[in-house]
Order: sequence, then C-alpha cells, then structure tokens
Amino acid sequence: MSAKAIKVLILSFGNGINILINFCTLPYLVRSLSYIEYGSYGQVLIVLSLLQGIFTYNLNNIANIYLAQSEHNSSNVFSTLMRSSLVASLLSMLVLLILANPIGVSFENPDLAKLLLISIFNLACQIPIPILISVLIFHDKVKETASILVITNVLKIIAMLVAIQVFHSISILMVFLSIVSLIQMVLLYSIVPKSTRSISKFDSTLAKEMILVATPLVISGFIERALVYVDGVMISSMLSTHQYALYRAGAIEVPFIAALYGSVAIIVMPEVAKLFALNAKQEIIVLKRKAISTTVYFVYPILVFLVVFSRPLVTFYLSEKYAESALVFAIFNLSLLVRVNDYQDIIIVSKNSSFIFKAASGILVLNIILNFFLIQYVGVIGGAASFISVLFIFAFVLTHKTCSILDCKFVELIDFSQIGKVLLSSSIIILPIAIIYYYFNLSVWFIIICSPFYLILAYYLNWYLKMIDQDLFLSIGQKLWFVRLFIK
Repeated sequence: MSAKAIKVLILSFGNGINILINFCTLPYLVRSLSYIEYGSYGQVLIVLSLLQGIFTYNLNNIANIYLAQSEHNSSNVFSTLMRSSLVASLLSMLVLLILANPIGVSFENPDLAKLLLISIFNLACQIPIPILISVLIFHDKVKETASILVITNVLKIIAMLVAIQVFHSISILMVFLSIVSLIQMVLLYSIVPKSTRSISKFDSTLAKEMILVATPLVISGFIERALVYVDGVMISSMLSTHQYALYRAGAIEVPFIAALYGSVAIIVMPEVAKLFALNAKQEIIVLKRKAISTTVYFVYPILVFLVVFSRPLVTFYLSEKYAESALVFAIFNLSLLVRVNDYQDIIIVSKNSSFIFKAASGILVLNIILNFFLIQYVGVIGGAASFISVLFIFAFVLTHKTCSILDCKFVELIDFSQIGKVLLSSSIIILPIAIIYYYFNLSVWFIIICSPFYLILAYYLNWYLKMIDQDLFLSIGQKLWFVRLFIK
C-alpha cells in the first residue's frame, strides 16, 4: 500500500498545482473580464468538455483493461488507441464546425460561435490527452506526468495574462490555449515508454473489441458530463450569460480536494483492473475501503470549513461583485460528501458498462426535470440544488451495483462510522471559530489566519483517533517534513 500512497502523493501534488493555478487565476478573470466575457469563456469550456467526453470515447478507461491483460501486446494496444483517437479528433473538429453557430444562437450569445470555431484545434488536441495519461500512469510514469501537467498549466497562465493584459482579447486567449494543448499532448506522448510508443500498427479486431466495450461507456460518459453541465447549459438558455457567470463563479473546486480525489481514482483504477482479472474480490474490497477512508480523512475537514464560511470566502476571493455566488459555492461543495470514491471502476472492469448507461440516463432525465422547475423558481440556486440531488442518487445507485458485483455490503466498502466521526470532530473544532467570527463580525482575515490551525488540529485529532490507515499516513510522513513533526 505504501507504493500506491507515494503515487497518490506525487500525482496529488502535480494535479494540486494545476488546480491551484486555475483556482488562483479565477479572481483575476472575474475582475478583468465583464460578466458577458467571463460567461462566454465558461460556455466555451462547457461545450469543449462535453465534446471531449464523447470523442475520447472512454478509451482512457478501456486502456487500463487491455493493458492489464497479458494476452495483448502493449505496443499494439497503444498504437491502436492512438490511431483511433486521431480519427476521433478529426471527427470532433467537424462536429464543432457544424454546431458552433446553432450553439451560439441557443445560448443567445453572438460571440460564442466565433470563440468555439477558434477553439476547434484545442478540442482536437484534448481528445488523446486522457488516453496518454492513463497509459503513462499504468506504466508508473507518475512523476513525469505530473511535471508535464504542471509545466503546461503554467504556460496556460502566461498565455492568459498575455492575451488579456496585452491584447485584451478572449479570442487570442483561445488561440493560445490551443497551442498549449498541442504542447501538452506532444510532451505526454514523448514520455510513453519506447517499448510501447508506436503508431505504426492498427489491430482492427482489437479496435472493434475496444469499441464494443467502450460504446455503452461513451453514451453514459456523455450523459454523466451532461449531469455536471446541464445546469449551466439550462441556466444559460433559461436565464442569461450574466446569470451563468454568477453560477460558474460559485461552482468551483478547491485545489487540494479535487487533486486528491482525482489522484486516488487514477492510481486505484489500474490496481482494481489487475485484481479483478485475478478474481481477487476481497482484496479489491480492502483496497477500495482504504482509498475511500483516506480520501474522507483529508476531504471532510475542508468541506466543513468551506460550507461554514462560504460567503466571506467567496466575497474575499471573487469580490463583492460575485456575492450572489456564495450560496452556489456552499451547495456545490456538498458534492464533496460523495466525491470520495470512483464509483465506476468495478463496474467498468467487470464489463457491466451498460448498467452505467441505464443509470446515468435515468439520472439525466431527473436532472433536467429538476433543473427546469428549480431554475424557474429559485434561479441559479436551483441549478446547484438539482446537481447535488442527482449526484447523491447516482452515487447510491452505482455503489449498490458495485457491492452486488463484489458480493459485499455497503458497510464493508464504506466505513460510515469513520465518516460520522470525522464530520463530528471537524464540526466541534470549527464551532468556536465560527461563533467568534460571526458574533463579533470580524474581518475575513480572522478566518484565513485560523484555517491552518483548524486543519492541523482536525487532521491530528482524526489521526490520533485512528480515522486513517496509520501505515499509509506514516509512509506519506516519511516524505513530508511537516507531517513528521506530528508523528514523531
């Protein structure tokens, strides 16, 4: 488990830097751009993300399955994946070319069509990137992958500053982002092991098998992305670009949390694939339980802090201009209650992808209905409330299916006692800070100064009460001097 812990740590650091960079640039964007400009920027990202989800064809997840099977040559698998992604990239460009104008009209945003057309090359480069990352993680190229992600995200920030400060143009920003995506794709490809790195072969039989396995995932993957973005799309269509800007500003992820969750999921997926191939169900249950418990340990204290102090944090971070985004931020962060697990890994590796499609389809219909009514009556808050509601239902349905596949109960996979204790201990620790802040109406700097003391105390107390696998914690502590201070 220590080896996986180090992988998670390294990838968390790399992803954390990336998300931190994006997190830190958001205040700059909302202050430098108008509501319409910032809303248009967000709408472009929604469209690109949805199309990337379709045309990547979930080959990034399929890659783990076929690379883990000894009967398939890794070079043959990689080459087939790359050639398939090239075709998908070309198709994505064609689709975006056709849809750009209708999307702009639908969102009642005349600038959107032009920005989407400028971003066509960015979309094409983004298709192979998730596949390359999956292959690199499978081959233990975690440090190199994290380094490239950090470097290219720094380039994105430089591009953003130049485009806005020098050229004062969102259009030029989209051109720069396309160039950075190309650089990222080339760098990731260059570090694929030479024994695997080849695009000279195309195994049509293997490709057909991959497509057959991936097809239900593609449809369900699009539906899942729609679950995340349908609220933003419906707010853009039913309300305005201005209202969407307020929603997007509040619907943000905090760097450390998003990085840790994503890193644990990426590292655990290949291990799950290997264990499932050996029919080692009990080992998978133990692995999943530890992964969930580890994520809960780190995430929940931060969740409590963000919900309690959502308004002062948002107004400090984004200015009073986006004060209306604070409640969206608080509601949106409740998603972290369930974002402690990869709910699809077992279902995917067991080749039950059709279940994900059926579940996601039902959830999407429910989400559209909830959004339609809630957005009409309570505006952007309704979009956030709908998102949280369907996310919890979806997590429950997928977990139930996972337990069925592994022949286990919920309590064997998820330590509910630990979850309750972590939430309770965090709430008790934060209570006096909240009382003092709100009673005396103090400056937001009081919260900021108290935050490290709160987190240190929460993490140490939960470690002392054995809320985390201490072997895992100690293995991480050997790498981090500030952790060693508390475990000597």
